[in-house]
Amino acid sequence: MIDVSSSSSDNLMNVQSSLSGAKWVSQPSDFKDDVIRRQALRLQETHALHPAMCLYLARKGVFSDQVDTYLDPKLKILLPEPFSFKGMEKATQRLVHAVEQHEKIGIFGDYDVDGACSAALFHKVLTSLGCDVEIHIPDRFTEGYGPNINALQKLKDNNASLILTVDCGIMAHEPLTAASEGGLDIIVIDHHLAGPNLPKAIAVVNPNRLDDESGFGFLCAAGVCFITCVALLRALRQSGHTELPDLLSFLDLVGLATLCDVVPIESLNRAFIRQGLVIMRNRGNTGLAALADVAGLDKVVGEYECGFVLGPRINAAGRMGKSDIGVKLLLESDHEISVSLAIKLDELNKQRRSIEQEITVHATQQAEAQLEENPDLLVLVLADKSYNEGVLGIVAGRLKELFARPVFVLGVSPDNIAKGSGRSIPSIALGSLVLAARQSGILLTGGGHDMAAGASLNIDKLEEFRLFLAQKISANISVLPQREFEVTATISVAGCTSDLVSTIESCGPFGSGQPEPKLLLTHISVSQVKWVGATKSHFTALLDDGTSRPLKSIMFNVAGTKIGNTLKSINELGPLKVLGKLKRDEWRGGKSVQFLIEDIARQFD
Repeated sequence: MIDVSSSSSDNLMNVQSSLSGAKWVSQPSDFKDDVIRRQALRLQETHALHPAMCLYLARKGVFSDQVDTYLDPKLKILLPEPFSFKGMEKATQRLVHAVEQHEKIGIFGDYDVDGACSAALFHKVLTSLGCDVEIHIPDRFTEGYGPNINALQKLKDNNASLILTVDCGIMAHEPLTAASEGGLDIIVIDHHLAGPNLPKAIAVVNPNRLDDESGFGFLCAAGVCFITCVALLRALRQSGHTELPDLLSFLDLVGLATLCDVVPIESLNRAFIRQGLVIMRNRGNTGLAALADVAGLDKVVGEYECGFVLGPRINAAGRMGKSDIGVKLLLESDHEISVSLAIKLDELNKQRRSIEQEITVHATQQAEAQLEENPDLLVLVLADKSYNEGVLGIVAGRLKELFARPVFVLGVSPDNIAKGSGRSIPSIALGSLVLAARQSGILLTGGGHDMAAGASLNIDKLEEFRLFLAQKISANISVLPQREFEVTATISVAGCTSDLVSTIESCGPFGSGQPEPKLLLTHISVSQVKWVGATKSHFTALLDDGTSRPLKSIMFNVAGTKIGNTLKSINELGPLKVLGKLKRDEWRGGKSVQFLIEDIARQFD
């Protein structure tokens, strides 16, 4: 039987402040406990799922009549009508004309994974249709983000008559106006938040433009590009074209981009990832296969491998000033060249990690100084001339987790322009705040999503930017919310089995807006405590509640943190509640399991 009441925050957890200072709450739901209980029981009867996952799905509103589609998301069911997107009809008409007239097409992409995958997707589709295609990925340090007139002019000089901007362009008013007036046709395909005025172009396809009612604002740019390609191939087929590419064979690019771009893992995005991973595992993309080999992946590629192994290496190209290597790898069909490109990306990633670690230490000290002066700061804005712009988004993300508030980290150029990235917490929509700051004249450039944004400004505007963000945030919240961990269900050590891991995996993919189930172990004692890793930053121990053999566990990158310092004397804390995720132990062939600890609390606090 499933007892939903045993999973409520009052009866199950009673943790108001864990060792990390967080509050534990039951996985939220729009449904009452009695509805969740009935639906969870029904799921258990109809699909024989583990009780913990029945609770997980029922709380999300995935009931027995929906669970098959949820567990096996299919494009043929979830793919929208392409022409429900504003601008799609004009974009398709222009693309069809370009294909039929054999025009040369320029693609201007962003320098991250989403931009590289979007550019590679269109390159594969358009070249298979007989088009001559040239890609330009800007240099982060010399060109900055988004279209610039020099690059657009160069594409025109190279005989491109149509330019697609992918994963960028929605805020590039000046360069796109100049390019359009200079005789270039522009199609903007983007997903970043749009302002009230659209850039000058033949068509703007962006589910996040203010007048778009498609309801697909959660897509990454590669997802929008895929739907645009669906519209293009449909129109070509209706015009009598028969030699058309297999669009589904390129879903590995869309799935990779979706996983790496921190967009909500819901609806169509789930299908992109699921089916994209199937394509990726077939190793049809020579470049991605070489990158997996160079990175030392000796197992099936999944969500983690895309987000934390392959994605960072492709991103490293743009972060370290070699922005075109990533897209070259995705397009390369020669094995030896692919391996050479993959090795370069791996080396760049190592350099990126070293630089990132140095900046993280310095920025953390700067943040601590600001908070010591004012502990109630709602937002941290950190800047320094020594910061490498390419890694600032990663650093901002780490500090956001560490200090549980929005963080902007900016590098300052010799001409006193501060440029960098911000990361936010769920209750604060950072992209909208950045757009407002730009419209107020504080920023030179800026834009992004709710959880991530970029900005540039004159250094003398830095304090004004900090105050602007704080005032806007304080208008909605007076104090920062306490960090919360959402608990799916309580479980015993004996219940931590390989079968449960398989059930959890079947409910994936997990990511933004689709958190992986967090399980709670109670009355735990620990043994064989060790600090491991090159810098001894990871905590490992065996967890024991007396129900089975002790369970292997690990907590990553915890040394030096509040909870890490407490864990130095963990055996003096008494029985514990341990919260985390259940994973296969890859070091033991995946047959055994281990617990990835996210937080710990005293049993009787």
